[in-house]
Amino acid sequence: MKALRTKVCTYAIALLVSLGFTTPTLAGSSDFSGIWVAGHAQMNMVAIDGTFTDSDGQASQGVAGGFAPTAGYEFGFNLPIGPVLFVTVGYSDVSGKARIGTANAATGTNNADVTLHASDPTGYYIAPSISIFDNSAVYFKFGQQSADLKAIGNVAGSPNNIDGDLWAIGTTSIASNGLFFKTEAGAVQWDNFKITDIGGTGTNSTSNIVEGDPLMGYGHVSIGYKF
Repeated sequence: MKALRTKVCTYAIALLVSLGFTTPTLAGSSDFSGIWVAGHAQMNMVAIDGTFTDSDGQASQGVAGGFAPTAGYEFGFNLPIGPVLFVTVGYSDVSGKARIGTANAATGTNNADVTLHASDPTGYYIAPSISIFDNSAVYFKFGQQSADLKAIGNVAGSPNNIDGDLWAIGTTSIASNGLFFKTEAGAVQWDNFKITDIGGTGTNSTSNIVEGDPLMGYGHVSIGYKF
């Protein structure tokens, strides 16, 4: 999966660079140059390909997930590197929490429900961009994200917080007064997480384990200002 993402990133950057050198008549990268701030709203869909292992060592696989709206802010700068080509470097901070799954421990004395919540992802990114008109651009974005995980319910173990790889595509339109509007669609492949001691810390519960690999898809709109 990571090898495929690396190839996609490489091809996308090569395409943007080639367009930047072969279409100078579409001038406009200077329109985007400078420092900017923005607020955004985002709809997220999370899917987890996971495994539950009960106290008898029996493993079962399944897929869980959920939807959650979030909002946040971001800031960064745009650096022109050609007549139509520029690079955006940014940082984003999202406020919000999503219920992304439920784990059910083994039946009997250890029967328990545990819900998994992800919250407050933050991260940085780089976005090679090309101005297609004087006030509009398209971009390909990739970066790193981090999020807090919390297990709620009859559980003694705590999940590890997770990092993920982000990639996305989007468009930007900017007005002469510096106001801009962005639309974006993307995904984050999160690292593996693990929750132990579901159902408590008794003799028969310490080996109740849930682990999985979350994948998040999202749609995103931003309104901001370039100084």
